[in-house]
Amino acid sequence: MSREESVEAGGRTSLRRAHVALGIFLLAYILSFVDRQILSLMVEPIKQDLGLSDLQVGLLQGLAFAMLYAVVGIPIGMLADRISRRRIIAVGVLFWSACTALCGFAGSYAHLFAARMGVGLGEASLSPSAHSWLSDAYPPAQLSRAMAIYNLGITIGGGLALLVGGAVVDMVAEQGALMVPGVGPMPTWRAAFILVALPGLVVTALVFLAREPARRAGWVSAGMPLRAALSHLRAHWRTFAAIYGNSTLLGIMGYGLMAWYPTLLIRTFGMTAGQASLRLGLIYLVLGSLGSLAGGFAAERLSLKGVRDANLRMTMILAFLCLVPAALAPIMPSATLLLLFFSLLTFCFNGYFGCSLAAIQLATPPSMRATGAALFLLANSLVGLSLGTAIVPLIDSALFGGQGQIGPALATVGFCASLFAALAAWSGLRSYAVTSEAVARG
Repeated sequence: MSREESVEAGGRTSLRRAHVALGIFLLAYILSFVDRQILSLMVEPIKQDLGLSDLQVGLLQGLAFAMLYAVVGIPIGMLADRISRRRIIAVGVLFWSACTALCGFAGSYAHLFAARMGVGLGEASLSPSAHSWLSDAYPPAQLSRAMAIYNLGITIGGGLALLVGGAVVDMVAEQGALMVPGVGPMPTWRAAFILVALPGLVVTALVFLAREPARRAGWVSAGMPLRAALSHLRAHWRTFAAIYGNSTLLGIMGYGLMAWYPTLLIRTFGMTAGQASLRLGLIYLVLGSLGSLAGGFAAERLSLKGVRDANLRMTMILAFLCLVPAALAPIMPSATLLLLFFSLLTFCFNGYFGCSLAAIQLATPPSMRATGAALFLLANSLVGLSLGTAIVPLIDSALFGGQGQIGPALATVGFCASLFAALAAWSGLRSYAVTSEAVARG
């Protein structure tokens, strides 16, 4: 075999290994959504068994998970630049799966809260390490496609989390209490946590099958310039306030609808968890993914036409498009009308995140883009996830009598978040165009 043939064969082998790793990471990303989302399908039995309020359940879905998930992403990212990423991911998958199972054994609210924190801690290991791995595994020209496939785990994972999680909940409910060796019979919601945790063992084993690529030269020594990134944020505060504000507000709405729409369908229209999750899961899986791709395509078209603020402008447009369906979907008198407006909302809403990520990258110098992205994800998760899941029962209690009819509260959150997100983006269009052009010039 000639030298050229040997190099070509080596390139094909490396690319094949990269594809295998991408598939494993996407599978892990989907699993992470199942494990974090399963709680939203079991609100009623958990409330009854542990004597909880809607607000306490909202904190379990948001704050308990987000406290460590958001904060430790930066140090884990820094660690992944220095030690084996395969070990970090494998340990993380095993840890969050174990904590998911521990949710099923929780004897009190405090125990369940601590277990949910553990799930967040474990899941924080995945994306920073996977991003670093894929950046080394793929040639630069193919990296954007690889990252797009990985990030489809958000909509595919969210949809499958509802579909698979709902099926598990209904299956366990039909079987009654699950007999666990050494433990005895377990209620439906406890058994469901244990069942969805089991695939983590398989995914952990798959991670060890992936071959870690060599790091690109200078990557480790470059580190994560946190101080420089924070200084850049301060210097261009108007630009980043608009991006952060828009994304955080839409994140509040998005996390709120994922956390509470299953409960809305169950309480208002008498659906089972499986029936609600089947409908919502299919909508999120199909229309959420299409909306995500459509948002990025539309922003690209605007950019090719010379619109300097294309990405931020697109998030503004999408926020405005969310106003009507976000306000009307939760208060529709029939399940059919609710799901129709929810479909429109899902398509419009899911286009914003890719545009926001692109806006952050283009407004940040290349030497600090990893840190800039980590800071952005921290804010989006910590504020959006924590507040998004808790604000619905808070508004229901403050404005609508706290009777658990969460439709009006969801409508209020959706309308206000969409409106203020659009205004936030509009306020920074000019400054974003100036900042991104300055960064492009170097």
